Amino acid sequence: MLDSKTIRLYVSLLKLGRPVGVREFQRYVKLKNPGSAKYYLDKLVSLGLAERLNSGKYVAKVDRKSLLSIYTRLMGTVIPRLIPYAIGLTAFTIIYSYLIGIPILFLIPAILCLGVLWFEGLRLYKLLKKITS
Repeated sequence: MLDSKTIRLYVSLLKLGRPVGVREFQRYVKLKNPGSAKYYLDKLVSLGLAERLNSGKYVAKVDRKSLLSIYTRLMGTVIPRLIPYAIGLTAFTIIYSYLIGIPILFLIPAILCLGVLWFEGLRLYKLLKKITS
């Protein structure tokens, strides 16, 4: 079962972005002992959210069928996938409307859609922060 601590530890493993050993993970997430770290790492493996390599190290997996696949790792930070989409589409809309000179009436549907995209992206970001804190 995915509880908030397991999600927090998964996000921490995802932020690392590289294979880590049990002790390194324990120190990174500030668990009291390596046994707890191994328990959670093995739990992530059993849930399909991590993989244990032949070297004994663990690495996070991004399962496209998982609920957590709505988040992505970007420059060491885990953010909702909607945020880069919102940034790109906002920039495109601004540049396109400036270059073409589209009347504001035609921009209203685009602005409404962008508002929903930004709202949902920021809501998911706040949820992630709440879970991982």
